[in-house]
Amino acid sequence: MKHLYSKGLILTISLFLSFAILNNISAQVTTVGKEFWVGFMENNRVPPSPNSDGAPDIGIIVITASEAAEGIIEYPGSTQIFNLQAGQQFVQRIENFDILHRTSGIVENKGVYILSSGNISVYAFNERFRSADGTVVLPTTTLGKDHYITSHFEEVTAQVNFDPNSNNESTLLVVAVEDNTEIEITPKVNTISGQTTGVPYSINLNTGQSYQLKARGDLTGSRVRVIGADAQNCKNIAVFGGNKWTGVGNCGQANDHLFQQAYPVNTWGNDFLHVPLAGRNSGELVKILASEDDSEIFINGTSVGTIGSGAFLSRDFSSTEAVSISSDKPISVTGFAKSMDCNLPGPGSNIGDPFMITYSPNQQLLSQITFNALQLPSISFHYVNIITATVSVQNTRLDVKLFWKISILWSLRC
Repeated sequence: MKHLYSKGLILTISLFLSFAILNNISAQVTTVGKEFWVGFMENNRVPPSPNSDGAPDIGIIVITASEAAEGIIEYPGSTQIFNLQAGQQFVQRIENFDILHRTSGIVENKGVYILSSGNISVYAFNERFRSADGTVVLPTTTLGKDHYITSHFEEVTAQVNFDPNSNNESTLLVVAVEDNTEIEITPKVNTISGQTTGVPYSINLNTGQSYQLKARGDLTGSRVRVIGADAQNCKNIAVFGGNKWTGVGNCGQANDHLFQQAYPVNTWGNDFLHVPLAGRNSGELVKILASEDDSEIFINGTSVGTIGSGAFLSRDFSSTEAVSISSDKPISVTGFAKSMDCNLPGPGSNIGDPFMITYSPNQQLLSQITFNALQLPSISFHYVNIITATVSVQNTRLDVKLFWKISILWSLRC
């Protein structure tokens, strides 16, 4: 969802609002609900100066209603009421409190709570001029106890007119939804607050408390799980991964914030489809993350390696590659849009910055879906990627109500 470097913003919607039951997993996954918790990781805020207004960063909550719904948004010091009819959207810009985390390894009280009388979908958007990203927010009924996060880190060596590596820490965030929740974190790399690679440690959070980690390395594969005597009870957590402000692809300009909620391991799948993003010709970086040891990874049916629990494979796909990704064990697949300068010369070469989207597995594909585009001042173009079986192309209908620009890219053989 996401950022355009110099000509406005571009939003790519790839959000499944109601997921089907997985073939080999008992959990039912949905992004529609009545109760939500979310937190915001650090963005690259630039303070005001005598010669500049700076670049403030703020958290934004967007709510869309699938039925009549009234409710509240709560965060420290504030309560906001919303009242929506089906199909309406409510936007809350959190400008009266710094809701973004600025620390590493410190417990804070920066969870945002949303409660509704009717079914709604919630999106969180972390906005700063030339650095923004967002995520669909999972309701509490979808949250889990065990997570491996996907994030990103790279050192940009391409020549640019700014310092691309000064604020490029990878990030991890956890928000508690119950009091006295004991959480074990095993970081994949050393953190800037002193946590050691591969060494588990525990923290205790109460309802709404939050905890961010930052690292000068890739936190992808870090494990975050609920532990303790009552770990199998109701104490779930909301977990997020990303990066403060990074390039993707080492092509040059531009950097951007990365922000994605991590799906619990018990909702992962085995089969995925990757398609190129609409409006881009740079291709995408894709990370394939394993939850179990000896997970064999296949791309287009060919084995490309076996990885262990918390390990991942990265693949760089061109702008014309649509591929299938599968494993004999549950995996998570996340696509990363590249920096603007990774585009090929020609029309559209000056649009698009990094963002990340975690894909839904084929076991969760639906015959019908309702989705909404974020109506924010910073968004100028909207795109949707639709995947359907070749035999179903003629029977696929798109009822456009809110999009300014639609691109249906690919039909794939199943």
